[in-house]
Amino acid sequence: MEQTTIIISTLVFYKFFLVFIGWSTRKKNITIEDYFVGGKKLGPVITSISYAASNSSAWTLLGVSGIAYSQGVSTIWLVIGVVSGMFMSWHKVAPSIFEITRSKNLITIPQLVASGIDENKRATILIISSFIIIFSFSFYIASQFQGAGNALSDTFGLNLVESIIISGIVIYAYTYLGGYLAVSITDTIQGFLMAFTAIIMPIMAISSLGGVFEFLNLFEVASPQFKSLSASNVGFAVAGLIIGHLGIGLGYFGQPHLLSRFISAKDEITLQQSKKYALIWFCIVFFGMWILGMAGHFMINDLSNNENIFFRISGEIFHPAIQGILLAAVISAIMSTADSQILVCSSSITVDLGLQRSSIKISRLITGLVILISVLIALLIPEKIFSRVLFAWTAMGSSFGPVVIARISNWKLSARHVAFSMMLGFILAIVFFLMPDSTGDWIERVVPFFMSLACLFILRTK
Repeated sequence: MEQTTIIISTLVFYKFFLVFIGWSTRKKNITIEDYFVGGKKLGPVITSISYAASNSSAWTLLGVSGIAYSQGVSTIWLVIGVVSGMFMSWHKVAPSIFEITRSKNLITIPQLVASGIDENKRATILIISSFIIIFSFSFYIASQFQGAGNALSDTFGLNLVESIIISGIVIYAYTYLGGYLAVSITDTIQGFLMAFTAIIMPIMAISSLGGVFEFLNLFEVASPQFKSLSASNVGFAVAGLIIGHLGIGLGYFGQPHLLSRFISAKDEITLQQSKKYALIWFCIVFFGMWILGMAGHFMINDLSNNENIFFRISGEIFHPAIQGILLAAVISAIMSTADSQILVCSSSITVDLGLQRSSIKISRLITGLVILISVLIALLIPEKIFSRVLFAWTAMGSSFGPVVIARISNWKLSARHVAFSMMLGFILAIVFFLMPDSTGDWIERVVPFFMSLACLFILRTK
């Protein structure tokens, strides 16, 4: 009982702290631009760490550690793909998006996608963009609430309904009050907490095994499949595995909740500094969770759900107070992604669908509606966190990524070509998701993106 009380106290304090941040920033939201992109004046630390934290949902702390626990060394390709995709997005995409959105006074990614198209034809692009965002993010956000449910139920024995509702209420409270600024500040705090977790947990896990040398000795006697960079696949299956894992990085070119961070940066110097901070954070967190899963493979043998390895390790080697902080890190990963995606959904409905003349109050009510829909999906359509996140990630990346590349490359495109390309990427992502898995899911993660990009390249006007 004492252990549970300590953990609950830590979490309650943390959640009230997040709501306080929302309350303290509420008066800074005067315009729609303030509410959705923080007035375009955020500094490098908040821009970079909030970007990183909003990317790293439950699938980073729970999913990456879980897949490394069950599949072994071959999952390093996933980590490399994620870090490489993030870096290329910051290096190539960020400066162009910043320049275009500042020169044309844009505040959403759908507005960027529709830029350069005749005024009377933009509505179709904005409607398609909003549909894809709302559909994909409803499932993505639902996975975050499901992760929260797993975290709270695994620790306290709460049922899924209670756990998900509690998380939804807290996120709505600080997002409602503080908008994008509150979301960015809380994401930054949560990002540092996740980085701390990704450092301390692998160190303690390896220490509990007897140190680095004992960990390496255990690795030497592990199964050949666990130690293999190809997961014991041969021939074309090896290429499929590697391409599939690396292909996850393509999604960074088309995630509106991440690309919006480039819009909100204060200036170009901020972007350059942010790129370095984000790269450091990604390396720490993703490699840290990968190592944790690897170590966990030799610590825990009776795990029915590989995505719970994080909780099992924290429960076995840490004091209850530290467990509370680590659980808060998981909740942080969930909230820092969910809140950003919720705001993007709200901006799609409020701004992109023509409600920009409405008050901030309407925007806040729409935010609540998005949360409600996602909570219902999490409760009524349960699914593996890793699977659901990657589906939404691929659908968004294949729909928006190619068009974003086309825009920053100054390809001349008609509204019809943009609409066709976006729907092609989106529909192919759904079709391949529903089909039997290929090795490394390379067809689902790579083909829709490049089919959409090839379509735009062929149809562009010279």
